[in-house]
Amino acid sequence: MSEQRMSGGDLRQRVVELVSRAEAIVEVLEVNAVDGRWAMTAFSRYRLCELLGIMPYVRYGGEPDGDPVELLEEAARAAEQIDVPIEDISWRLALGDALRTAVADIRRVRDAGDV
Repeated sequence: MSEQRMSGGDLRQRVVELVSRAEAIVEVLEVNAVDGRWAMTAFSRYRLCELLGIMPYVRYGGEPDGDPVELLEEAARAAEQIDVPIEDISWRLALGDALRTAVADIRRVRDAGDV
């Protein structure tokens, strides 16, 4: 089902799924990194989890695979399509900002060694 045809609840659930997968991947990277650099992404990831009601640091049910940046970018595209009442517009805007911030933080940490 394409994102345009999904209902607001289905889109929100899709965003939660994508963010949960990305969070699980970064958690593995954070645990396995000897230098602690992935901890620098914790605030933006925590903010994202708070906005979506995801319990951070809880084991993901599936096998974490994929690129967390791609997953979060897909989540951002889906979040833009969530239809919310006018009183929830600020939540949707905050969600979009949190997704973009998490993507930027993950990219910075991931690409820091490439300099």
